[in-house]
Amino acid sequence: MHNLTWTCHVCGRERPDERISVESRQVMRGTVMFTENVRYCNDRAECIEKAKVYSHLTEGEKESQ
Repeated sequence: MHNLTWTCHVCGRERPDERISVESRQVMRGTVMFTENVRYCNDRAECIEKAKVYSHLTEGEKESQ
């Protein structure tokens, strides 16, 4: 049996499945609505807080919204 691991989008650490959570939010870009999912360490306060504002969009992509 393989242990499932994920990489935290916030800190970049590879973590076991039970130590990763996902922050999901609806994002509007132009006229398109999509869901942005951010994986974060659920046992690190810093990752939990930063996941609330982390975005995969670049600054240029955010500005074109």
